[in-house]
Amino acid sequence: MVEFDEPRRAETAAFRGDDPSCLVAAGLACRVCLAGDVAWALELEPWDNRARTRCRKCGHERTVSLTPEQGLRLYLECDDPQHAAPAPLFGLALVV
Repeated sequence: MVEFDEPRRAETAAFRGDDPSCLVAAGLACRVCLAGDVAWALELEPWDNRARTRCRKCGHERTVSLTPEQGLRLYLECDDPQHAAPAPLFGLALVV
């Protein structure tokens, strides 16, 4: 039997793609110390979007699942240098 130090739970982000920035920040806030100062990096894949987060206050790390709309919202905020560059998406087309 394999034992884990901490149980892994699936967590989904709790904000909509069109929410104001303060609600997006609250959705990514630290669940341990409730600090809003959280660094995050996107992991975008065709069928699985995630944000890896790390609290700058207590160091707690977690991975949060994102809907496509949430992933797009965070992708559009990636011009901030504190966030890592997202991985490229494959299989998408823009029709003009």
